[in-house]
Amino acid sequence: MKVLLEGPILTRSGYGEHARLVFRSIKDDQNMDIYINPLNWGNTGWVSEVSSQDEMNKIEEAINKFSQYFQFTQSSGTKMDFDLHIHVGILNEFEKKAPKAISVTAGIETDRVDPSWLIKTHQQQVDKIIVPSQHSRDMFLKTSFSIENEKENTRTAIELRQTTEVDVVPYPCKSFSPETSELEMNLDTKFNFLSVALLGPRKNMENMIKWFAEEFKDDSDVGLIVKASTVNGSLMDREHTMKALSRALKNQENRKCKIYLLHGDLSEPEIHSLYNNEKIKCYLTATHGEGYGLPIFEAAYSGMPIIATNWSGHLDFLSAKIKEGKKEKNKPLFAKVDYEMKEIQKSAVWQGILMEGSKWAYPRENSFKKQLRNMYKNYGMYKKWATTLKSSLEKTHSESIVLEKMKNSILSLTSTSQEEEVFIL
Repeated sequence: MKVLLEGPILTRSGYGEHARLVFRSIKDDQNMDIYINPLNWGNTGWVSEVSSQDEMNKIEEAINKFSQYFQFTQSSGTKMDFDLHIHVGILNEFEKKAPKAISVTAGIETDRVDPSWLIKTHQQQVDKIIVPSQHSRDMFLKTSFSIENEKENTRTAIELRQTTEVDVVPYPCKSFSPETSELEMNLDTKFNFLSVALLGPRKNMENMIKWFAEEFKDDSDVGLIVKASTVNGSLMDREHTMKALSRALKNQENRKCKIYLLHGDLSEPEIHSLYNNEKIKCYLTATHGEGYGLPIFEAAYSGMPIIATNWSGHLDFLSAKIKEGKKEKNKPLFAKVDYEMKEIQKSAVWQGILMEGSKWAYPRENSFKKQLRNMYKNYGMYKKWATTLKSSLEKTHSESIVLEKMKNSILSLTSTSQEEEVFIL
């Protein structure tokens, strides 16, 4: 079976990680002849390494095979022919290129998908959608739009809904040695929080930093490490990011707490060393919404306590089954920040992706500050929660389980059940 995998597989991005996950799930299947078209993802940088040299060799081999096939069809005037097309990215960029086609997308961070996504699934005949969280799946299935159709002086309303099958396949836990590529950080503060994100309206970083500085203005032993950028790791980007942080800290010149900016490209082991640094105690986010929340997940399976908005995709992995007496229940194991649902900001509207009028969560300032203080004062309790959550995630989100789940989701589209036929001789 000839498989075309399209996605930003060599980029430092969430969709790059997603594309590599898809590739890992099918790369050893002898029945799949994989061709990779490596797309860009905005202005994000390119990875210098993947999980192993063997994997990188296989990715490069599949990319070269696609390039040679493309050049052949261009010179011969023929069309590229595949049995299965897997596109990793936002759904409104999807163009079907095989009889069977799968869209692998992070889904959506708001309370509904854009109508163009639903139209695309119908027009392009997407056979399956794979998302990383139940939140994303729910938003696909709950969204509907009424479209008026005018024909021969009559007007009829058509309800547009998602009819394509939507599967949930999360990200897997990874393991890194705490000593591997550990960053040397000269932290003057003993109790430090961490947040990792690209700047932008959705992440709500400026409010998060402002509220942190206000809450700990009199605490000289508390710090916040912000691993952030606007687009990439360039010097120009660093200047832009520093200006954004300065805006958030306006009128906070006399604060005693410290804010550290960590900017530039880091390897996966270096990023994971932050989650295991003895001086970094807690992961912090005031996000409006997540399709999944990969940095939050990485911190959670590393055993780091989490403070997060109590809405959207990251809720999938921030709870665990706990026995209380004879009963077992699913218990949230993070510091929950209260919120209210309101329309997204005008600055956040993204044509074809984040639609005007859609809603996401706005963390409440008082609740956020209260959880900051609770974490600082009652750290032992939250650390116990984090240890329990880590143990649970290592079982439910192991790499072998997730890769098998992704592979089964992909293969279920290609397999056909045939009824047994009985011949009377």
